[in-house]
Amino acid sequence: MEKVVLPFGNGAGVYDGQKVSVCAVDDYGEKAVGGCVLKSPSKVWQKPILRGFAYLFYGLSAYFNAYIEMKGLQGQEEQNKSFKIAGKINIASSYFVMIALALSSFIFGFVVLGVLPAFLSRKILGGGASFYLTRFIIALLRFGILYATFVVLRFLPFMGGLYGFNGGGNIFLSGGKEGFSPRCQPLNFLNFLLNVFLISTFVVSLVGINVHWSVNFLLNGVVIFAIIPLCYEYLRFANSRKGGFWGFMATLTNWLVSAKPQTTHSEVIRVAGLELENYNDFAKAEKGMVPMSAVFAQMETKLRAVDRFEESDVDWIIGTILNKSRAEIKLVRFVSQKEARDILRATERRATGEPLSNIFGWVEFYGLRFDVNKKVLSPRMETEILVEEALKKIEEYSAQNVLDLCTGSGAIAVTVAKYSKARVFASDISKQALMVASANAKKNGVKVEFSQSDLFKSLKKGRKYDIIISNPPYIKRADIEKLDIEVKKYDPRLALDGGEDGLDFYREIITEAKTRLNKKGWLFLEVGAKQGEEVTALMQANGYENVCAVKDYNKIERVIYGRTCK
Repeated sequence: MEKVVLPFGNGAGVYDGQKVSVCAVDDYGEKAVGGCVLKSPSKVWQKPILRGFAYLFYGLSAYFNAYIEMKGLQGQEEQNKSFKIAGKINIASSYFVMIALALSSFIFGFVVLGVLPAFLSRKILGGGASFYLTRFIIALLRFGILYATFVVLRFLPFMGGLYGFNGGGNIFLSGGKEGFSPRCQPLNFLNFLLNVFLISTFVVSLVGINVHWSVNFLLNGVVIFAIIPLCYEYLRFANSRKGGFWGFMATLTNWLVSAKPQTTHSEVIRVAGLELENYNDFAKAEKGMVPMSAVFAQMETKLRAVDRFEESDVDWIIGTILNKSRAEIKLVRFVSQKEARDILRATERRATGEPLSNIFGWVEFYGLRFDVNKKVLSPRMETEILVEEALKKIEEYSAQNVLDLCTGSGAIAVTVAKYSKARVFASDISKQALMVASANAKKNGVKVEFSQSDLFKSLKKGRKYDIIISNPPYIKRADIEKLDIEVKKYDPRLALDGGEDGLDFYREIITEAKTRLNKKGWLFLEVGAKQGEEVTALMQANGYENVCAVKDYNKIERVIYGRTCK
């Protein structure tokens, strides 16, 4: 059975044929979750015609259970408010309210739907019209009056919550497609009920059975019973890509019960959906605790609004603040209000483009932890490829001395020192960067000899290396302002600017490395997108042999390496 969204005025439920989960929201935007396990329909109910009855009857059962759960989630303050209002209504006034509602329903049913259509049909057709034409006009008038009534309800303020949650449910059922209209998912439970009601009224009025009240009641019940599966199959077809005209017709009723959802509507349904997908039990939160699903939904809303949603980023934020691994955070049901606030504050900073490494002051690289700040470039995942290739050659040739030029945070040098037996040297022009790199070496328990130097200029004369590794600045100067705010605002410009064509550092490193490498020594370079061919040509022009290019996870040439001939 497909998922069904069950909208209420203060929340929504999601039903999948086995479980129903609900999320309620109060006046302050706080969310509470609950749910229950229901008896699932057998496979026989999935067949055509029968599935229409299953959709109705199991859906109504889920709606009833969702309503019970929703009432259970209602906060004590809201309950007290209800009791206070109830206390102001005495017995006499409560009877008056009930009588007024009953009288209004009778007037609407008897006069508006009964007498008025018959009167108008006589005015339109006169006295000589055929029975069937008269019944058709009466059916049409009743349908029109009901449709107009729902149009009025559509714009009443107190219905906004219900229709907003239903519109959000339509988008949820569509898979959350960007720009998807809440009216373009006609197979939703409210629209199904509305179609059954409208079409049944039209058909019963059209047939016009008038024998005995008991027979009338029985035959009209049979008509309605037959309409239920037909409405379902019609909306199911209208919901498909082949719906065409019928899809358009279905939106005419779906519009009556669906409104553009606000952020809260969408978040509440997302929370209910997450609860349904991730948990088999529906434990209630202790006082002062916040559902993890509600926190995740708010994070997703904030990040998607600025097109920065990455599930790995969300896991990093949650895991760092809760001090748990990615596997462990999947088991977290509730967090404290302070933890929720801390998670959402970090999410807001991420939404502005601030890197996670800058928010928390550290980044994971090659399984090691490195502290970073605005004085160093945060190591990227692609740089792990550079380290991986260099480590292979270090082991293959038993390299003794390795140099990391432009070390920055020290990620390359520290990782090589951690996973090889080579003696590692590292240099950078920035004194602040060297302080960060030195601290990272100490925290990871390795020894690296650091030097402040503009590339090779201040390095010890006469010292040679078996392997030189470098991830130098390679962004074209004119392109720096075009970079994402995450890079241009938070990474040091010194670590980005590669000159007019982005190749200044490669020319100098490739030329001078020949005099600093031992015989058959290797030079490894990380390059930017579309720089692979140019850097390869530079190395070949300078006499390097066995020049190779290694692509990254996006099939971009990211690492170029080769060795000296002498």
